[in-house]
Amino acid sequence: MRKPYERSERSQLIRAVKKQGEAVPTAAARFGVSVATAYRWMKDASVAPSTAVPTFVEVMPETAERAKLTVRVGAAEIEVEAGFDAQLLRQVVVALGGQA
Repeated sequence: MRKPYERSERSQLIRAVKKQGEAVPTAAARFGVSVATAYRWMKDASVAPSTAVPTFVEVMPETAERAKLTVRVGAAEIEVEAGFDAQLLRQVVVALGGQA
């Protein structure tokens, strides 16, 4: 059975590796965690771009003439111009694996 670890223990280990540059095996030994667990915590702490949730914001360019906006969802890029159909854009983003 797994030992339950406190969230603060995870945070301290992740901070030691990411911000202080400590090696994962060294941090694992210092915090009394298996190396495999430490690597899993590090993996869980990183967010892959494909899992990032897109956020829709209203963009008001100085000049609406020829104004363009590029929306990236994973590896896909969608270029929209003034007057685009927001509902259609949401549907395309969802179809590409994002969340609207």
